[in-house]
Amino acid sequence: MRVVAVIAGGPSSEHEVSRWSGERVHASLDRHRYQPLFVLIAKDGTWHIDGVPKPGPLEGAEALLDAGCEVVFPALHGPFGEDGTIQGFFATLGIPFVGSGVAGSALACDKVRTKRLVAAAGIEVARDRTLPPATAAQVERALGFPVFVKHPLGGSSLEVRRATNARELAAALEEIAGETVLVEAEVAGRELTVAVLDDATGVPRALPVAEIRSRGEFFDFENKYTAGVADEIVPAEISPTVARDLQDQALRIHRLLGLRAMSRSDFILRADRTPVFLETNTIPGLTPTSLLPQAAAAAGIDFPEVLTRLIESALRPRPPDMMAPAWSKSSRRSGARSTGSSTGSTAVKSSS
Repeated sequence: MRVVAVIAGGPSSEHEVSRWSGERVHASLDRHRYQPLFVLIAKDGTWHIDGVPKPGPLEGAEALLDAGCEVVFPALHGPFGEDGTIQGFFATLGIPFVGSGVAGSALACDKVRTKRLVAAAGIEVARDRTLPPATAAQVERALGFPVFVKHPLGGSSLEVRRATNARELAAALEEIAGETVLVEAEVAGRELTVAVLDDATGVPRALPVAEIRSRGEFFDFENKYTAGVADEIVPAEISPTVARDLQDQALRIHRLLGLRAMSRSDFILRADRTPVFLETNTIPGLTPTSLLPQAAAAAGIDFPEVLTRLIESALRPRPPDMMAPAWSKSSRRSGARSTGSSTGSTAVKSSS
């Protein structure tokens, strides 16, 4: 029986959402296949492993190795968990982990760079400007109103504001702090999302398209994580042709960004049936109200099977530049369990 560490929490603004995802993953793992450990990373950086506190990541990692951890399941959303940071940490330790590698995670977490790459591949994206170099006045002239103001590395709609005039734009720019702020023109249409999940053989497949019908101005945090606040239709009530187009685009983006095991891409479907890409998540929400589990269920895949596919995908060989160095694995086999001194002085290149 494999020991699987489910890691949740973390320092980002999505700490609570991550904890909800992690608790559901931990509760739903197939106990005939896996022995789970629950790791909650507090906002102060303390690692709590099945309730036992460890002061930081090095001590936490040593405890996981002592417990015989064979694979890590990061249920971490936003920076630190979804931007390649935790992926690089476990790659250096030689512990397989669920999901995308360092480069794919870092790229997809950055909304600006993702949009530039996706647009260059010929997929339509929402019009935008970034501040800097643009100014608020230039944004208003270029995009008009309404617009959405986003932190490029934020998620769960916690760091998104909608502005309908110059005063609201100024307030949103003050609230969404960061070296760069992304401002997007609002796209009129239906909000659709497509999750990608590896099949049982490791081939990525697009799940049924889901539609979100928000009861507020947009699909914000409350709409996402409060049952009954938004209507989520899975499969979406769209034609098979439009559904296939969206699924094809989601798969193209998944491969374009170099992602692995799972992702979820969000679109607006305009009245002329043209999909407009918004963003991609590499660790989508895994709570009872989250969209990837709902789409999997619509495809006949229950949640424990989703988790099994993700873990088995993590255990398959990765491309050479995504694997940990041989010294890391050999040191574990030889019984050296303290990782701080060996990893602290060695630079390891890892990418997806």
